[in-house]
Amino acid sequence: MAVEASRRAIYAPKICELTLQAVFSHPNLDLNFQLLRILRFTDFPGPQDTNLSQYLQPALEEVHLRHWPPAVFLHGLNKHCPRLRVLSQVSTAYKDKSDIIDFFASNQSLRCVQFTILPLNEDEVLAAMLALSKIHSLEELIIVGETSTDTLTQLQVLHPSSSKYSFGSVRKVKLTVRIPSLQLLPTIFGAMTTLSLELPIQSNDHELDALVGLPLESLQLHIAAGVTLSPQQLLFLRITETLRSLIIKPRPFNPMATMATFGLSNADFKHLFAKFSNLETLLIWFALEIPDPDVAFQDLGQSCPRLENLRLYCYIDLTAWCDTPNPLFPNLKFAWVSSVSSQSFLGKTNETTAQLLAEILDRHAPQLDRFVALKRYNFRPTDCDQLSQMVMRAHGRIKEIGQTRHAKDESRGMAIR
Repeated sequence: MAVEASRRAIYAPKICELTLQAVFSHPNLDLNFQLLRILRFTDFPGPQDTNLSQYLQPALEEVHLRHWPPAVFLHGLNKHCPRLRVLSQVSTAYKDKSDIIDFFASNQSLRCVQFTILPLNEDEVLAAMLALSKIHSLEELIIVGETSTDTLTQLQVLHPSSSKYSFGSVRKVKLTVRIPSLQLLPTIFGAMTTLSLELPIQSNDHELDALVGLPLESLQLHIAAGVTLSPQQLLFLRITETLRSLIIKPRPFNPMATMATFGLSNADFKHLFAKFSNLETLLIWFALEIPDPDVAFQDLGQSCPRLENLRLYCYIDLTAWCDTPNPLFPNLKFAWVSSVSSQSFLGKTNETTAQLLAEILDRHAPQLDRFVALKRYNFRPTDCDQLSQMVMRAHGRIKEIGQTRHAKDESRGMAIR
């Protein structure tokens, strides 16, 4: 919200959360943000931002940055903000790399850190990781960019698992590593209870069994062009009952490219997802070649009742769900399939058919907000086949009617009260 300059001094002492697009646009102000707890920069706080000190308040708990600020601001955070718990930085631009390392080395209050390691070199990444490993309050670490095996190996040598300084308090870890690094993670992060991984797979010589035993909550597999990933190589996931998100994606990802295929049998599909009772997100960014997709969807719904976000590029015959008594996907909010098929209505692509199929979908996925049936990565409705387009439109109308009825019921209830 834009505030006139004359009134900013009145509002500043009452502000708890503030998002700044540019600090230097008001260089002459020195306001009292005494209650400020959360501070966000949407742009770069640079040397021209001379009044950054006004945001260094004792109550400050969270700072979210696109880029790293000047050293004086980082020093001020450690000096004046004893309650600082969260620091998040998401861009790759750095003014002075040594400032980051010094900031981490001097801090003892942070609980959650997210930072981008690019374009730091190996020595700088290692120095930053060593500094972070000594923050005894740190509970969550998110590293954007690939952490090399060499860096993790050196970190393990310099701070073995027996050391009290080796990330002893970190419970949640999110990072991108290669397969050879997996065996190092349990010793470096000995206290972790939740792990989110992005795992590039660059060759056919990969041993995913190294993931067994890790407390995986989220796993992204990025499959390089020409690399074959067989369903059998994924079966280790059967014992990973803590997994909440699984994403399998080509690398590099080109939304305009021809979709690569991923084939598996119905038995492998059922076996793979049989114990994923906690799974909430399943995104497979490949054209799925499976003998009977209808059976696969029913197996998935029965095994993964908490599923909320689903992307499977195969056709779906909604009439196959008619005899299923309970909602297959009671918590599903988003679904993307390649197309809608109906063997029971061959040659009858009309509004009545589409409405019936949409009603079946709504019955078995009552929380579904958006349904897409299109065999491409980008949403372009003109590329849908006629039946898929009509079912999407009919389902959208059902949701709109439901929302309108809900709003009327709420308003009637308010009037009665």
